[in-house]
Amino acid sequence: MYGETGVLAGLASGSIVAIHSTVHPDTCKEMSEKAAAQGVSVIDAPVSGGAPAVEEGKLLVMVGGEEDVAERCRPVFATYADPIVHLGPLGSGQVTKILNNLLFSANLGTAISTLELGESLGIPRDRLCEVLNGGSAVSKALGSIAVFGGTLEGLAPFAGALLRKDVRHAASLAANASAPEGAVFDAADAALKSMDYPR
Repeated sequence: MYGETGVLAGLASGSIVAIHSTVHPDTCKEMSEKAAAQGVSVIDAPVSGGAPAVEEGKLLVMVGGEEDVAERCRPVFATYADPIVHLGPLGSGQVTKILNNLLFSANLGTAISTLELGESLGIPRDRLCEVLNGGSAVSKALGSIAVFGGTLEGLAPFAGALLRKDVRHAASLAANASAPEGAVFDAADAALKSMDYPR
């Protein structure tokens, strides 16, 4: 973003930087302050949906920032995203994405715990996955575990570190707001521990 070869070095006044990465909201605010000095706007616009959504042009974009700036970006986002949701001031998109990933982590934790309990009660993991994915307990997290035979081993190498980062961000946000962590963190921590990426 900074320096002689950074993004800002090549942007004219009136340009917009859209942050699609999932980062701490404070990072977005710091970038916005530096960009504003040369007349550049910053919005945060983290995405969700993964490769299948990219191929279909159906990424979910969570936008935080000034509404007029978000609206200027909407036609660009619409080339690869649907829905595009404006959530409020700068940082709101990041908070929402972090909460999304916190809940996904918690869902992984409760799903793996259920599969382990089922196994100890004599129900094979693959069969239990099949049933749960077809019933009211279905979730993206459970589906992700089922793909890897009912364990988190296959998911951990590419998701463990990223989910740990986002659970840590969520904990930081909760602490700064003096908000209790609650059960969602307990379940998320169980998933992180199972993936050998403890918070």
